[in-house]
Amino acid sequence: MKPAPHIVWFKRDLRVHDHLPLFQAVQSGAPVIPLYIVEPELWQQPFASSRHWQFIHDCLSDLNASLNRLGQPLIIRIGNACNVLVALADQTGAQTIWAHEETADLWTYRRDLAVHDMCRARGLTFRELPSNGVVRRLKSRDDWSRIRNQRMAADIVPKPGRLIPVDCASDPLPPKAHPMFGPALPQPQRGGRRAAIDDLRSFYDLRARGYLRHISSPLASEYNCSRLSAHLAWGSLSVREVVQALKRCQSQLSPLEKPVFGRNLSAFGSRLA
Repeated sequence: MKPAPHIVWFKRDLRVHDHLPLFQAVQSGAPVIPLYIVEPELWQQPFASSRHWQFIHDCLSDLNASLNRLGQPLIIRIGNACNVLVALADQTGAQTIWAHEETADLWTYRRDLAVHDMCRARGLTFRELPSNGVVRRLKSRDDWSRIRNQRMAADIVPKPGRLIPVDCASDPLPPKAHPMFGPALPQPQRGGRRAAIDDLRSFYDLRARGYLRHISSPLASEYNCSRLSAHLAWGSLSVREVVQALKRCQSQLSPLEKPVFGRNLSAFGSRLA
């Protein structure tokens, strides 16, 4: 008998690399439904901007291409997260939902609490896994650094080899200029996994050399900053990938580079933590 599919709910982790919920769902042997929910209520919040959606749209396009290569395209659903998850579970027989803990704001935190309550009421299993250095339910601040460093030092989670596909309908991905996301604004930084890798490499190879000196300069910081904040916020890169790339870069410095370039990289690593 074919096992019930598992739902992997993508939120601020728009990648297939170093994605433990996706990896563990695949390891279960069940078909996987990779899901992204466009939540209209979220886009009514004062912190939401169409610039965010333009960046996310790039990320989702890259993510869908990656998932297609693994055998199962991204499923888009539009609506309230609880309603979408219940409907999808009813339609497909899914009993398990995987996701990363989301580090965002009070609205998303309350939405996740509502999803937990819904899953308990419906008998669904909701497995949330840490995604960065934020440690929930920490009893003492003294333990944070140790836990965070353990997470950052852990092995990068490999990309799955393939996904068992599921016959599941998807809503169309809303365009960048859809009115749901607010007034159209100039095109922001390009999003997506390919752009993230390019920005990471160009920072460590070149731009980080002026990081410490110019990061607070209104004129020079645009060139010398990492340009990784948005990629980390929406998960086209994981924090662990950036930390481990930093360690590799530091280990390859020549003795002549260490006094200046090494100090710039250390300063970035401190801010990253």
